[in-house]
Amino acid sequence: MSVSKAFDWYVNNPKELKKYAGKHVAIVDNEVAGTGDSAKEVYDKVKKRYPGKTPLLCYIPEGETLIL
Repeated sequence: MSVSKAFDWYVNNPKELKKYAGKHVAIVDNEVAGTGDSAKEVYDKVKKRYPGKTPLLCYIPEGETLIL
């Protein structure tokens, strides 16, 4: 799965991601493959589980966020 497809999944699944508010998440193959308190922690965990795949890393903010 390419990172752009993972990003499309990220953008189109806000209800699924809401439960991870305040956490860093990694998306691989249209699913949340790992969560944690830091991007490095999540990346290291997911690279061990999915060698050869490039996870999309993102932070899920708490509450309402307005990006301009």
